[in-house]
Amino acid sequence: PEAGVYSIKVEFKGDQEYAGSEKTIAIVVASPSTSPPPSGCLIATATYGSELSPEVQFLREFRDQEVMQTLAGREFMTAFDVWYYSFSPSIAKTIAHYPLIQAVFRMFFYPLIGILHLSAATYSAFSFSPELAVVTAGLVASALIGAVYFSPFVLLLLSVQWKRKRTLTMLHRKPLAITWIGSLVSIVLGEILSLPNLLMLGSTAFVLAALSLSALAVGTRIFQVLKH
Repeated sequence: PEAGVYSIKVEFKGDQEYAGSEKTIAIVVASPSTSPPPSGCLIATATYGSELSPEVQFLREFRDQEVMQTLAGREFMTAFDVWYYSFSPSIAKTIAHYPLIQAVFRMFFYPLIGILHLSAATYSAFSFSPELAVVTAGLVASALIGAVYFSPFVLLLLSVQWKRKRTLTMLHRKPLAITWIGSLVSIVLGEILSLPNLLMLGSTAFVLAALSLSALAVGTRIFQVLKH
C-alpha cells in the first residue's frame, strides 16, 4: 500500500450478538521506510505475462531456494536488488503495455533462461558445499552472460579500433584479471571471517570481472576469426 494509516475492520454477520456492527481490530501504518523491499522478478513477469509462467517460477525458485540460502548469494542479491529495482518497475510497466516489446524481450530472455538452467545444474553438482556451489554457479552464469550478451559490444569496439589502427592488448585485460583474483580472495575472507560487507563487495566484483573478461575473450576471438 501507499504511505498512510489504514484501519482493518471486521463486519459481523449472522445471528450473533454483534451482527451488523463493525469493529476496528488493528491499525496498520505503511510508509516507505517500513515497507518491505520488492522481491518479484518484475521484468520477467511482464515479459511472460504471469508470475505462474514456468520461466518466472524457475527464476524465483533458483533465487530463493539456492542463491538466497548462501551467505555469498544473499550479499550479492542485496547489491543486485538495489541496482535492479532502481529501473525495473518502469521497464516492466512498458513491456506489459506493448505486445511487440514483450515478444522482443522473450527472445532476449531465451538465452538467459538457458544460461541460468546450466548455472542451476552447476549449483546442484556442488551442492555438498553450498557456498562453493553458489560461487561456481555465479562464475558459470556471469561468464556465459558476458559471452552471449556483451561480446558483440566488444566486437564493435574492436572493429572501430582496428579502423583507427589501435587494438586491445593484454594491458587492458590485466586490471580485470587482478580485480577477479582480488574479488575471489575477498569472497574467501568474507566467508571465513563472516564479513557481510566484504562478501557483498567481493561477490559483486567477482561477477562483473568474470562477465567482462568473458566478453573480452569471446569478442576478441570472433574479431580475430573475422579479420582473417
